[in-house]
Amino acid sequence: MRARTERRLLACLRMSRRRAWVLSSAVLFSCGGHVANPGAGEGDASDDGAGGYGGSIAASGGPVPVNDATVPSGSGGADAAEPDSTAPVLPFDAGPGGTCDQPLAPGDLMIDELMIESTSGTGDHGEWIEVSSTLDCAIDLAGLHGECPRGAKVATFDVTDDLWLPARGFFVIADSTDPAINHYLPGTVVAWSGNLGDVLRNKGTTVTLLVNDVVIDTLTYPAVPVTVGASLAFPADCDPGMRSDWALWQTSTASWFPGFLGTPNAPNVDVTCPASGDP
Repeated sequence: MRARTERRLLACLRMSRRRAWVLSSAVLFSCGGHVANPGAGEGDASDDGAGGYGGSIAASGGPVPVNDATVPSGSGGADAAEPDSTAPVLPFDAGPGGTCDQPLAPGDLMIDELMIESTSGTGDHGEWIEVSSTLDCAIDLAGLHGECPRGAKVATFDVTDDLWLPARGFFVIADSTDPAINHYLPGTVVAWSGNLGDVLRNKGTTVTLLVNDVVIDTLTYPAVPVTVGASLAFPADCDPGMRSDWALWQTSTASWFPGFLGTPNAPNVDVTCPASGDP
């Protein structure tokens, strides 16, 4: 009788241990814990990723979570903090006007100063043209094309890369970008293709700026009297609509380099617009 009772007690004890193991396993599965191969040693469990919530479930074959718990859904993740890679990189502060959201259009640029003869005689590589922006935002000159007839040929230039001009800024079209040849022109300088000399004719010619065959600005000047080494400037205080009146153009009085007069890449404030009726 006693032996039978002991066997029953031993069977109950085994059953209680089995139920306790199943219960603990269920708790681990519900918490996302790691259940290693029951027969594996301590080292195997460590290799399987055991050691806390959020680990793998090696024995269950469950799916791997898609979302990283460290990046809240809908927050944009790490990419949201990255700068806009499409924004233009300017070599200057664009100011309150920012960058123009439209490409160059007719009237956006204006030719307002001419160095027709920097030195006497032929082979003059110091001639230049100043172009000003009429825009209150920074504009990219990429795609700008220039033309100027010189005898039977036509001098040209093309801006093939990004070239940003500040709001109301300037650039110069010159015979050469070499400072020793162009008399150390300051600021942004674009050269005629081929480093030509004597592009601007004393007897007059036409300079045209285009983008995709659309004329942005064009200026025809006549055979006007010039002073060697001095530019001819349209005063900054003159009405731009009067630019074709060559009686308003003045010989520059400011010097940017010893022996030469002009204000390349700067407003033409050294000369003033003649009052109505003045010679």
